[in-house]
Amino acid sequence: MTISSSIARWGLLFLLCAGGCASTNASSNVSYRSTAESNYLKGMAELKDESFPDALRYFNFVKNKFPFSRFATLAELRIADTYFAQEKFIESADAYKLFVKFHPTHPQVIDGYAAFRAAESYVRQIPGDWFLLPPGYEKDQVATREAVRELKIFVRTYANSKYLEKGKQLYRQGLRRLAAHELYVARFYLEQGKPKATILRLEGVLQRYPEAGVHPEVMLLLGKTYLSLEKRAEARKTFVELTKKYPQDYHAAKAKLYLRYLGD
Repeated sequence: MTISSSIARWGLLFLLCAGGCASTNASSNVSYRSTAESNYLKGMAELKDESFPDALRYFNFVKNKFPFSRFATLAELRIADTYFAQEKFIESADAYKLFVKFHPTHPQVIDGYAAFRAAESYVRQIPGDWFLLPPGYEKDQVATREAVRELKIFVRTYANSKYLEKGKQLYRQGLRRLAAHELYVARFYLEQGKPKATILRLEGVLQRYPEAGVHPEVMLLLGKTYLSLEKRAEARKTFVELTKKYPQDYHAAKAKLYLRYLGD
């Protein structure tokens, strides 16, 4: 390559870079105001319009330029809201939790908003169910366990929050996902001819997830697994307990058939 062609190449790269930088700056509608409130309101307007980069610019400007203003505190919370709206749930979870930590007396901490949003950010990280992919309960449950942990803390800490019922609902959903995963593993062990490992998993579900709403299904499978090991007394006890605790559940109807078989 000649010196002249090299210079021409670098000149072209510079022009492309300059053009890209210009277009980036041109896409921003940020024009900072003189007060914390006016910049905060501009950020809120950009957030409402889903102009998330510009919203973050305004909120960060308020936080850094007016650190002692009440709008600086609000800007911190809105930064978390912006991350959440962008579906950057790792960032939003961290931002909400930091807000709770450093502003414990803020009204939106006291009413549970920030803590609930932090927990919801963990929920949004749970793998979903997609066509042609394994169901969510078959996948790794690290995100689910983190979400359940945060929701449990929220439910216990904010008993008077208006977000409590939604928090409880998400908590139960998380528990059901964890219990469904344990059931999936238990059935896998049973198919592999490992009934003892199946029993350990099922007993673990009964102990750890009493609020998951899967006990009838678990108890029926547990009783059937006891039968496969010729542990008729344990099977009978499990089926009887199922019919007494959940008489209206259709798993109880099946348990009655097994009890009739054991009686015969």
